[in-house]
Amino acid sequence: MRRAVVAGVRTKDRRVLSKRLGGFAQNTIVFCLSLLFAPVIARAAGEPPRIIFDTDMYTDYDDIGALAILHALADEGACEIAAVGCNTWGEGNKSVATCEVLNGWYGRSGIPVGCARSGGQQGPGDAGYGLPEKYPQYVRHAVSTNAPWAVDVYRAALASAPDKSIVLCSVGFLNNVADLLRTDRGLVARKVKTWVCMGFDYPKGKEYNAAGDPASSAYALANWPADVPIVFVDFPVGRHCYAGRAVAELPGTANPVRDAFRAKMLPREKVVPGESWDQLAGHPSWDEIAALIAVRGWEPYFSLWRGAHRMTGADGTNIWEECPGSPHGRVAFKTSPEAVGRILDEFMCREPKRKAKGL
Repeated sequence: MRRAVVAGVRTKDRRVLSKRLGGFAQNTIVFCLSLLFAPVIARAAGEPPRIIFDTDMYTDYDDIGALAILHALADEGACEIAAVGCNTWGEGNKSVATCEVLNGWYGRSGIPVGCARSGGQQGPGDAGYGLPEKYPQYVRHAVSTNAPWAVDVYRAALASAPDKSIVLCSVGFLNNVADLLRTDRGLVARKVKTWVCMGFDYPKGKEYNAAGDPASSAYALANWPADVPIVFVDFPVGRHCYAGRAVAELPGTANPVRDAFRAKMLPREKVVPGESWDQLAGHPSWDEIAALIAVRGWEPYFSLWRGAHRMTGADGTNIWEECPGSPHGRVAFKTSPEAVGRILDEFMCREPKRKAKGL
């Protein structure tokens, strides 16, 4: 989901906000002393990664694009989507139903979808962008809180996976990640090979995902297994990488990805070059970048700056700490954001190979 701040909230700069990180500073020192743990990111070669996708699917629609990209990559055999979980919940929330619509559209209604039980954000958000009402045939949980607990869904997916085969891709609040660590940190350490985390600001600030539930953000960072790499896709990375206009302008009558982008994206005639949130090429692409990296890795489009984000206060502020020996890092563009945006568009515009019959 997207990004801004809170009390000075830039609505889409709202990728900014979090809490204090107790033992994380000590973990960072340990990371810097150790070169034993080189990040291993899933790539096209070798065994395709199994993805756990943790999303707010709440107010910003780059979550839609990210799940669409994962399905497009799964269509070509580059990954398997093992589970999806929503970190928003509460009255009127339709995040689970929205994920079920996309899974069904791509012919994968069997993917288990869970929901948070605490933390994160509560409420309707954008109520699923109207997708559950337009595509009711795919909806199994019209009310998000009727879905299974996301932690149970994740634990089942982890337990059935080979060791070090799961890539956790989180693009929202970190309450589900924190609850998973509280419940079975050892399982995470055995099964997860990389956590790709969209969140935090650089070099410091309050980012929407991290600061939306600062206590969970602090806990997740402080208690993440030290030998499992974290790849951060932080706020500046996606802010000026635009994609989705091609998706919004696709022809046809039934396409939930197109419908969400068309409904939410600023029309061309209202775009102010260099100023408006959306540009002619589309919308900022935080979550789509995270999804691409979760499957393909950061090369060749990004480099990795070693270090880690740390929560510095109860108000949701975070700071980046550089550390050349850390197993963790933040991505930075090696090629142009425009080139990456075109790649994201290509994936999001693909017709599903396993689309349900009759649509």
